[in-house]
Amino acid sequence: MESPQIKTVPGPRARNFLRRGAESVAMLLLGFASVAIPLHLLLRRELRNAPQDIRTQGWPIRILQVLFAKYVIQWIDVEGVENLPSGSYVVAANHAYKSGVDGFILGHLLATRHGRVPRILVTADSRNWMVRAERWVLHHYGIALLVPDEGRSHTARRGGLVDIIASYLKQSSRHAVLIFPAGRAIADPELQLKNWSTGAVVAAEKSLCPVVPVAIGGLRLDWTPETVILSAIEADGAKPEDPPFRIYVRIGKPIAPTIDTKADLEQLRAAVAKLMQDIPGLRRAPGESDPAFGKMTLRNGRTLAFTDRGPRGGTPILYFHGFQGSRLERVPNLDDILTKLNLRFIAPDRPGIGLSTPARGRTVTGWAEDVRELTEHMLGPGQPFSIFGFSAGATYALACGRLPGLNAIALASGLGLPHLIMDWRRYSSEVWRILLSAKLANFRSGTFLRIEKKQRDLVYSDWGAYYEDLRSDLSEDDQRILARPEVEELFRENRREGYAQGMGCLLHEVQAFYSDPRIDLAHLEACTVLIVHGAKDTIVPVSVAWDLHQRIPSSQFSEVPGRGHYFIYEPGQMEELLADLLDAHRTCSTDKQRMPTA
Repeated sequence: MESPQIKTVPGPRARNFLRRGAESVAMLLLGFASVAIPLHLLLRRELRNAPQDIRTQGWPIRILQVLFAKYVIQWIDVEGVENLPSGSYVVAANHAYKSGVDGFILGHLLATRHGRVPRILVTADSRNWMVRAERWVLHHYGIALLVPDEGRSHTARRGGLVDIIASYLKQSSRHAVLIFPAGRAIADPELQLKNWSTGAVVAAEKSLCPVVPVAIGGLRLDWTPETVILSAIEADGAKPEDPPFRIYVRIGKPIAPTIDTKADLEQLRAAVAKLMQDIPGLRRAPGESDPAFGKMTLRNGRTLAFTDRGPRGGTPILYFHGFQGSRLERVPNLDDILTKLNLRFIAPDRPGIGLSTPARGRTVTGWAEDVRELTEHMLGPGQPFSIFGFSAGATYALACGRLPGLNAIALASGLGLPHLIMDWRRYSSEVWRILLSAKLANFRSGTFLRIEKKQRDLVYSDWGAYYEDLRSDLSEDDQRILARPEVEELFRENRREGYAQGMGCLLHEVQAFYSDPRIDLAHLEACTVLIVHGAKDTIVPVSVAWDLHQRIPSSQFSEVPGRGHYFIYEPGQMEELLADLLDAHRTCSTDKQRMPTA
């Protein structure tokens, strides 16, 4: 006799769980549909007149294309679109932006103005599965053309790369590939043209497609695609003479490949170099003609600009400029002082200032690594040097207090460490507003950028009004010093160079003060820290210097009677302070030589 079959009926809890699960899935699908359907209709409407290449892309590309065409392209100064071939082609461009914003701009520009969505080379393989997944998504949505992994041999990698590019170009007469022959992004325009790979020209030879030389520039080097889009949206409706940014793209005539790969590469490089000369920021800057000018490429690819004055065999002193300053900051007759004291005076631009590349999210303590590379490059590892920090430069000088080879530090009119100063009202009203706006800028930068733009416009277009307003809040001693024509001329040159890279340089400067630098003031490498401050300083009161003196055991404090913030511009004051720093440097060197070695 067969046993009766028993049906298992879900209990109340199980039914309740299943019901809730079904409701959650339904709500999720409803939410997705409520977003996806309107988005699909919007993209279909906005791209109804777009070429087929664009309309068949994945939705992320189509969204970015709509935003690009509506908000971004109006701020792009492009020449040479008529040079783009009707068939498939390779685009070879200079590469400066680590964020990939140049690829973003060129890709969407070609889509908007030429109806092509170029593929950008991306490495296919990686041991990091997250990177592999990300790159697969980029490839799936039509952005990336996957190429062999960098870990493979050079010959195999190059062979696989050019074959993949050539195969893709042969598949259609409307394909395009964007290549940066230099490989990694690098800030220095001259280095953007060095160590180019032959991949672009070899792929062109194999596919029988031309190579199009392109140059791009104009943006601050710390900008990202998100920065460009958000800035363009925020500036919607702005006047042409008041752009949120300006991007320059120059497209040259296509180059037909030959069997001479080396000659093709040189022709391509020369064509890109010529186009770069037409782009502000890529051609040689006026300041680079100064015999004292120098620059180096840091390990992370950024450019660090500096001036190198005085006898090359003199005692090396690094000078850190003040707020709104640059490497050009100097006092009258500085060269005579350096010769008299036999000092080598190296003054670097901080990131994003003058001709130094911006560093996104830079901090005060991060400056020390740049200085370490600078001293190793200029002097050699561990060689002795000292630092002179003026105003805000004093904060950065202290951040370098543990660098090997540092003998002494001089701080003149030093801003101190703002995160340690609880009573902001001890500063002048101007400095207090800057510190407060910097704190707020961490939440909303638009307000600070508008203030910065207003200041920059005055510096360049109405210097007289700017300088008069600057002097009005200073002490009588400072007003007297700044009234001298030779001092005003040095001020104008310095301030304009400080704003050379446009809006954002000072925003990052003040935000860096709130990076909460952990500086061990009790254990500095420097044997002596000289703190010199004017008793009548109305910008940074002398009480700030006294507070700093109490925190640094190795410091010597000197209050200069009757002097204000800019006392170093007074004849004799700078020479006296440099002489004291030189004595401290020599004394430290002697003391270190006497110390027993472990």
